[in-house]
Amino acid sequence: MVKKPQKNMSMILGFAMVLIVVLAAVLSESLAPWNPVHIDMDHRFEEPSDTFPLGTDSFGRCILSRLLYGARYSLGLAGIVMLGLACSVIPLGMGAAYKKGLTEKCFCWICDVSMALPPIVLVLAMTGILGNGAANLLFSSFFSYFGWYGRMIRSYTMEELSKSYVTYTITGGASAVSVLGIQVFPNIAPNLLVLFCLGIGDMILTLSGYSYLGIGLPSGTPEWGAMLNEAKSVLVTAPQFTVYPGICVVFSVFGFNLLGEGMRKAIGMGEVIHGS
Repeated sequence: MVKKPQKNMSMILGFAMVLIVVLAAVLSESLAPWNPVHIDMDHRFEEPSDTFPLGTDSFGRCILSRLLYGARYSLGLAGIVMLGLACSVIPLGMGAAYKKGLTEKCFCWICDVSMALPPIVLVLAMTGILGNGAANLLFSSFFSYFGWYGRMIRSYTMEELSKSYVTYTITGGASAVSVLGIQVFPNIAPNLLVLFCLGIGDMILTLSGYSYLGIGLPSGTPEWGAMLNEAKSVLVTAPQFTVYPGICVVFSVFGFNLLGEGMRKAIGMGEVIHGS
């Protein structure tokens, strides 16, 4: 009797959750009933109603609108950092593993510098030197994660380069671009997809934490971490203001983690342990 393949529920559920977050971010301008930064002191602390589905905050701003735009900020900022990491770390890590020698030593030294301090300490130091702002937050977050992702990609590449079919290709006189681009990259691409999918969830949580501490984004920005920071002052009288953005952060991170774990199981990849 032939067994039917089991459904990968982690990947299905994770994909559905990620799709909801992406749609909320993309369609936030159309779905939001109000301007998320519009202040109306005459409608402070409104209860949920047809006009304000989730009520208003201490400045009379529509909470639902701010949550929808928060998806754009949280997902967008995390996506920018991860895209920057992918575009830089993948070619540099693969090139260092292939070239070896001084190139590999310099790359590993940069990775060691990046990993020498916890990300929060590095971000605080760099924003203290460069100044507060979204651009400086993104740059410091990028550098703080560069080392871990660089090490992982270098490790994947070295493992693939050690295989006999790659050795035969190199012996046959193939160029570095041909070996890495045609032989190595397609075989490590599934692992990289899982790695960066899990990384987006981790980055959303990290950037939300920085925003909660008041690092990076200006006051009043409709971002989930910033909303949590603003809600501290009314935690006792209006705890729902912390619940809503908190749920959004947990939902997004859980969705990306489920999707990444589902893909990991699908390709038979080993467990990914974040070192940051």
